[in-house]
Amino acid sequence: MKVKYILAAIIGLAATAVSAAPRLSVDDIVSVLSGLADYQGRATYSVLLPQAEDPVEYTVDMQSTVASGDPLSPISYLIEWKLNDSEGFSAYFDGHHYRYRNNRLQEYHFDWDSIPFVMGKGGVQLQAQFVDILPQMTGRELSRLVADSTFIYTYAPDTVYNGQKSSIIKGKVMYHGYVSKEVVYVFDPATGMIRCIEMENNPGSISEQSVSIRYSTPATEQFPLESEEDLIALYPDVFERFRENNFKVENLPGILLPTFSSPTSTGERYTYHRGDPLTNPTVILVVDESVGTTNPTLEALREAADKAPVAFDLVIAFRSNNADRAQDIVGSLRPGEHLLLGARGLARDCGVTVTPTIIYVGRDGKVADVTLGYNKALSSVVIQKIALM
Repeated sequence: MKVKYILAAIIGLAATAVSAAPRLSVDDIVSVLSGLADYQGRATYSVLLPQAEDPVEYTVDMQSTVASGDPLSPISYLIEWKLNDSEGFSAYFDGHHYRYRNNRLQEYHFDWDSIPFVMGKGGVQLQAQFVDILPQMTGRELSRLVADSTFIYTYAPDTVYNGQKSSIIKGKVMYHGYVSKEVVYVFDPATGMIRCIEMENNPGSISEQSVSIRYSTPATEQFPLESEEDLIALYPDVFERFRENNFKVENLPGILLPTFSSPTSTGERYTYHRGDPLTNPTVILVVDESVGTTNPTLEALREAADKAPVAFDLVIAFRSNNADRAQDIVGSLRPGEHLLLGARGLARDCGVTVTPTIIYVGRDGKVADVTLGYNKALSSVVIQKIALM
């Protein structure tokens, strides 16, 4: 009996201690998030658009470290994301910013050009995709919101969300009397760490967009991203093949054809989205009307189309906008042919530096091979490559 009284007393003291534990204020949560020295974790980032049945869902792995004394950013970071078969990353440290997406690596260096780092809301380093969901940046955004009179919110320091004890900030951003955004922030009530963010952008309008960000428990190890060498060690193939100053059309085989859109000779647009399947194998001929081998190259491809064992579509992409000259060279289009004008973006994104260049694309949208320049056996070369596709 005495033991029961002792246990009851202990339980009572514990309950008193829990109930007496201080509740975190909004300022406390802002301080916790903004003041994180190091963070490593994962988030599931879902976006649901109007009329869509299923959300677009990214998996985002994030690492960040406080960047003391850096006037360009409060943190250094490495963010890796995946969406179905696509993946990429963003990184920033000490005045250097890198973005990899769709087989292209962009880089910015403050010593080379300071303008991108100071333009807009924080520069390229703070506008990269998913930077805003790093806890340190979420803390800064919360600090800004709660000080803004257009943000109307309530705070529940001790409530339940999805079956877990939570602290919740629920609010809406007003714009000219209308609600432009509704947002719910969910935190661990003991630590102040972010668990979840739910947003409705432009609620009730045709452009309404639902965003859900759910964080996993942060890991304990932090990768020390301190130099370009550290980044190259993580992504050697990306730096070797897809760096802008290294990227060439010879790197295309085995990867998906980039997205492109160009006007056609009929006044319409020919648009292809990366990863879309093609009805037929497709040969893209990138040409320049000023190059003397443009005509014989086109003749060789048409001869190959007549003799190839498999039908293929032919996209004739002129880099210039000279429609009259392009039509003089091409003449009447045959079935399966498309004439594009002003295809400089296509040439750039494919790494084309010489013309003519021939790009062979399979039905799955992957580049199978490329041929540079013209030779007298070109028709036979094209037939062989099409047969292999």
